[in-house]
Parts: sequence; C-alpha cells; structure tokens
Amino acid sequence: MEYTHILLRYGELFLKGKNRMFFENRLASNINKLIGIKVQRIQGRLIAPFFTEHDKLKRVFGLTSYSLAVKTEKDIEMIKSAAVKLAENLQGTFKVETQRSDKRFPMTSPEINREVGKTMEEKTSLRFAMKDAEYLVRIEINQDGVYLFLETISCFGGLPAGVEGKVLVLVEGEESILAGLLMLKRGCFVLPVGFNVFEIYLLKKYSPLKLEFKKFKNFKELEEFAVGSGYSILVSGQNYDNYQKYETNLLVVRPLIAYDDKDILEQLNLFCR
Repeated sequence: MEYTHILLRYGELFLKGKNRMFFENRLASNINKLIGIKVQRIQGRLIAPFFTEHDKLKRVFGLTSYSLAVKTEKDIEMIKSAAVKLAENLQGTFKVETQRSDKRFPMTSPEINREVGKTMEEKTSLRFAMKDAEYLVRIEINQDGVYLFLETISCFGGLPAGVEGKVLVLVEGEESILAGLLMLKRGCFVLPVGFNVFEIYLLKKYSPLKLEFKKFKNFKELEEFAVGSGYSILVSGQNYDNYQKYETNLLVVRPLIAYDDKDILEQLNLFCR
C-alpha cells in the first residue's frame, strides 16, 4: 500500500506556556528550509505529505520521531479497509491501538480496536496477540481525518534551531563540529569560525540556515566581528583533557567538557549516519 502522509512528533517540554506557537512555527520553518516541504499543524502534531527521502527528517532538531502513514476518511468501514491494505503483505501477530483525538467520532477507541482487529484477522495473514505482538497497527483520529501507521522512526529530538539565539563555533577539529551540532540541538543558530579552514559539512547538513566558514587572523579580529554582529558566546570543542584558556573576552562555552575521546567519536558517528 502506498503511504500518503508523514506524522511528525516533537517533545512537549518546550511547548508549555505562551511560547507554544513560537516553537511550533520555528520547527515548521526549519523543516521547510532543510528539506523543502511545507507541513500542516493539527492538534499538537505536524503532518507532511509523503516523500521518498523521508530519512532527511532526522536532520531537523526538535523532531523526536515520525511515522509513514496512510490517511483515510472518518468512516469505520474505510478505516478497516485501509488497515487491511496496510497489512496485506505481513505475517505474524498484531495488535491494534487507537488514539481518538476527535471525540465526535461515534465509536470509542476500544470499539475501534475490536472492529479493526476482527476484520484484519478475517482478511489478512496476521493473528491477534494481546501481548508481544510483532506488529502494532496504530490509528489516529483527529479533526483532519484518520491516519494509520505501523512504524515509529526515531529522530534526535532537542529544540528547534533558532529558538535560543545565535553563537559562534570555534572550529579547531572534529570535536568542534560535534560541539556545534549539540548547540544546534539545544536551539541555537551557529556560525562556524576559526583561524584555519576546516570542513563543516556536518554543520551544513543539520543547519536550517546556509552556513559559510569565516576565517580570522587572530582572536582580536574575531572579537571585533562578534561585537559588530551581535555575538557574545564562543563555543569550543575542548574537553577536560585538552582544556586551555583562550585569549578572548567572549563568553566561552564548552559543551564537551565531560566527554572523553570515545564519547566524541560515538556521538559524531550518530550524526554521520
């Protein structure tokens, strides 16, 4: 069966209070800038049209996971038909789980689970299992329609880049790239700077803004640029083992201070996938 949409999920911690719309709008904007697709916002969920290169969604910080889904109408017979098509090539055990955000739908979630499960047992090769089912058929009913999906694909989470201001990243090696990525994940826009040109491909891959490396002769020149451009924070990739003081009045942040070389390599490999 061909997928029609993608359900996008994001953490709830940063959505409390009056800033909810600001965070959601920034996340939607970042998805558009990074991937080139527009998303729809519905009841605490972002929904995108299906596209084949959906793995690119993992580049968007703020997303916790996504699911490839099939959309159908709010009619129990159409829901059952869509569930059968979704599972037509599967074998093994299954369970149905429904989330009914639109309470106007006349059936309760347990009633939907029973109806859909019964039809799937009759018309597919799957067998129902209450525990340890191999496949979980999930159904979401909201004001927009009904979405069915089987899989949840994890993303990096964090905050949408840009909600926490902007910082300079002093690029001195691969560990500096990781430090920049972690700042992006914590909601900052980053600008890579340094005294020697270094490859910043990974930062470009995850940044919703176009990045260009800025080279300076020394810290004095870097500080003059920072003051004139509204930057006050310099991010370093130093950890405890290679710590050294910089000759700068900028506030220096070292997000890798507690990391060892093994931790840095493992984290970089995650972002390289």
